[in-house]
Amino acid sequence: MADANHPGKRYTVAEILAMLQDSETVADITVVPESEMHAHDTDCDSDQSDDEATGDHNRLPSRILKGEGFLPNSDMQLPNPPDDDPGCSSSVSQTETRKVSGTNEKVTSQIVGPMLHKTKNQDRKFKKIKIAAKAPAQANKKYQIPRYVPKEHDPGFTSDDPVDIFLTFYPKSLRDVTLEMSNLYAEQKGKTLNLTEDELLTFYGILLISGYNTVPRRRLLWSDDCDVSNNAVKDAMRRNRFDEIMSSVHLVDNMKITADPFFKVRPLFKHLNDINNAIPIAEHVAVDEMMIEYFGRHGCKQFIRGKPIRFGYKIWSLASSSGFVHQMEPYVGSHTHLVETGLGQGPSVVLGLAEKAEVPPGVKFYHDNLFTTLSLVDEMTLRGYGSCGTMRQTQLHNVPFTAPQTFKKTPRGDAEYLVEAEKLIVRWNDNSVVTVVSNMEREFTETEAKRWNKQKRTMDKVRQPKCIQDYNTHMGGVDLHDQFVSRYRVNIRSKKWWWPCFRWALNSAMVNSWCYYRSWKSGEKDLLSFQRLVAQTLLLRHGTKPSRQGRRSSMAVAITDATRFDNLNHWPCNTGSRYKRCKNCGGRTSFACGKCDVPLHVECFKKYHTE
Repeated sequence: MADANHPGKRYTVAEILAMLQDSETVADITVVPESEMHAHDTDCDSDQSDDEATGDHNRLPSRILKGEGFLPNSDMQLPNPPDDDPGCSSSVSQTETRKVSGTNEKVTSQIVGPMLHKTKNQDRKFKKIKIAAKAPAQANKKYQIPRYVPKEHDPGFTSDDPVDIFLTFYPKSLRDVTLEMSNLYAEQKGKTLNLTEDELLTFYGILLISGYNTVPRRRLLWSDDCDVSNNAVKDAMRRNRFDEIMSSVHLVDNMKITADPFFKVRPLFKHLNDINNAIPIAEHVAVDEMMIEYFGRHGCKQFIRGKPIRFGYKIWSLASSSGFVHQMEPYVGSHTHLVETGLGQGPSVVLGLAEKAEVPPGVKFYHDNLFTTLSLVDEMTLRGYGSCGTMRQTQLHNVPFTAPQTFKKTPRGDAEYLVEAEKLIVRWNDNSVVTVVSNMEREFTETEAKRWNKQKRTMDKVRQPKCIQDYNTHMGGVDLHDQFVSRYRVNIRSKKWWWPCFRWALNSAMVNSWCYYRSWKSGEKDLLSFQRLVAQTLLLRHGTKPSRQGRRSSMAVAITDATRFDNLNHWPCNTGSRYKRCKNCGGRTSFACGKCDVPLHVECFKKYHTE
């Protein structure tokens, strides 16, 4: 925009700041046009809008620095800029946009000027930023993400036994809290539980068995019927004792309730996160959401269309590509234990999980369009993290890309990209139009991918941007963990709202144990074999066999009676033993029914089968 001191000249915000670098005056600079929305690009951690945002201009995003501006105060004089000052150009730095064909034809490119000059004056909106006039920090175009240095493996994890590994990832501190709070809860209810650690571990083992040996009702595990009974469970704990533990198991003191909606299950996430953080974080991690299935009524229950689990509790998670979860945090609205960055919910989740997990610089994050904004990528760059994620069209703001509806009509594999400061933004046409932003690449590179051609009914090779290939390779860690948990999920249910979180935590610890066993101990067992080994060992080591057998079930009696009175092939036979008691009269006999296998006198034979 032209200035009174320099007619015909147009200045960006960065140029005005550079010319005022020696001045200590506080100036009002109006930016044209508005390039950000909802305070996402301000450096403030408050909820104020961009209309009156203040902050350190050295940390302003490049899109604001490139915006045209003027000084509303006509009394302020701008110094003459040097003739050879590159700041008098139409933008702070060259922004390059290229269109690349996805076929094997010759690649054509087109350099397009900064998009800010394509906006008509009458359509511009004004954004006012109050800052101290000082020279802006120049962007380092040669910036590279710090080199990833893996953390040394904790020598405390030395055992190769799957059971010991599981009990490490479901730590003793959590088991001790469960013991204490369960006995306290039973005492508050006027009952005596006297739960011991052996009984608690046996209880865990039975829950794990229900994940792969499912029955419609949990009591059938103790049945004598051959089609549903489980001898391992019956020989480890009485059914009534299991019911007592099930009704009293607790994690917190109900007398110290707080306003946190997830008050009852906070110890689960705290202790599991503490032990998971002891494992070195991989170079590539993914941030995504997991769902804990729940169909009851609760204020924190979520609905996500298109997910395998649509109803339940949402868990923000940070996981490696192998499926090992390093950090998890339940979403409970304002009580979510993540820092508020002022950049929006998605960026706050990514940065909050990174802080809680103490992720070292050099780690590369991958996240979907729920989390990705240009402001997040800028902040991740400042913190030394790699960041790559898909973006929604509403978050692109003024990026000069072809509209998705138009770009969808181009051949499959076509791409266009923009290089801006430390970011590479790519739009690619595949089954649908996808947009990815990354701060881990400074140049646009491509690889080959195979796609099915419906017309030719063959696999075609198409060009694929490398940043999208990296995203597809490393993004699925959280979904992989979710898939493993759902395979052999604990099947014993309860009406308590927090029970799904309790059993999910047990399965999550099992999956993390297996991922650790497979990655760090080079174990070859699959998840089912690993879980079976852990569950059976817990029952054998810590279970107590009942001293006497329980009564027969009504189903077993009904089956026996149906055979007894069918009047088919019942014949007396001599067993050779004189120490069996007749089922009818109770006297000693050496004869028995060959079909019913019941001791009977010959004279009692007819009466037993007819009355």
